[in-house]
Amino acid sequence: MNLRKSIARLVTLAVVGLAFLLGWFAWEHYTRAPWTRDARVRADVVTLSADVAGRIVNLGVQDNQYVEKGQLLLEIDPSRYALAVDHAKRSVEVAKAALGQSEATIVASQALLKQRQSEELRRRTLKERAAISGEEWEKSSTDVSVAQADLLRNQANLGFAQANVQLAIAALAEAEHDLERTRVESPVNGYVTNLLTRQGDYATAGGPLVALVDSKSFYIGGYFEETKLPRIEVGSPVRIELMSGEIFSGVVQSIAFAIADRENLPGNRLLANINPSYTWVKLAQRVPVRIQIDPQYSGKEHLRAGTTATVTVLEGLDNARKSR
Repeated sequence: MNLRKSIARLVTLAVVGLAFLLGWFAWEHYTRAPWTRDARVRADVVTLSADVAGRIVNLGVQDNQYVEKGQLLLEIDPSRYALAVDHAKRSVEVAKAALGQSEATIVASQALLKQRQSEELRRRTLKERAAISGEEWEKSSTDVSVAQADLLRNQANLGFAQANVQLAIAALAEAEHDLERTRVESPVNGYVTNLLTRQGDYATAGGPLVALVDSKSFYIGGYFEETKLPRIEVGSPVRIELMSGEIFSGVVQSIAFAIADRENLPGNRLLANINPSYTWVKLAQRVPVRIQIDPQYSGKEHLRAGTTATVTVLEGLDNARKSR
């Protein structure tokens, strides 16, 4: 009888000990172990806009299509911009012709001034010999002053003509640049997503037209509770499991240094607006952790941004790697 009671007590103690041990492991796993189900596949999304306005005459892509860097996505009606280029070219020619005329006028003014100066010098010599009257010499001196004034005026006109040529060339470069920008090309390798633009739509300058998911930019964004951060370091290896079943590895790339404080919103006159109520149950804040996907993972470029993932930081492997 006593043996049965002793066995029952030992079994009870074993069950209680096992329950305590399982409870401790569960507490440690859910509150301290560096893992989270709150993770998402992320990627850089490039939003392409039109630099010029006009009707879309060619839409060369479809929704969810893969495109390569430099591939033509769409083209805006170039006719108006081609006419602007032709007009700018004619303006350059006119400005250069005006510049040539100004340069020729300068040459003529310089020759005339030289002639007037020569005449004034000859008449001055004759005046000194009393061969001509002082009135004739004064007239030649006035002619020199007039020629000098004409030369200065023509030099100023030459400066304006040179400036007009530079402005015309700049306008031509801008017109050619606008013509080039009627072609919207892909800046990255990626996937067209949620394409709402249609051929025939009118594109406004700066208006979004196409969204591209950069196929080389996929990463995992995990949101870890602050109690788990002490066990996470930059460079720590991680195990990533998508909800769809794919499993692959990665490393911790960076950890965010700040998150928004919802209890301290700016108040009147930028004073702190502290919430006067106190919640007895404090939930751990979640901090974003950026995780780089293993470059050797063959399915990296076929991931879907926004899908759910579970991330587990492999502490044992990290410690073993550091010890080596």
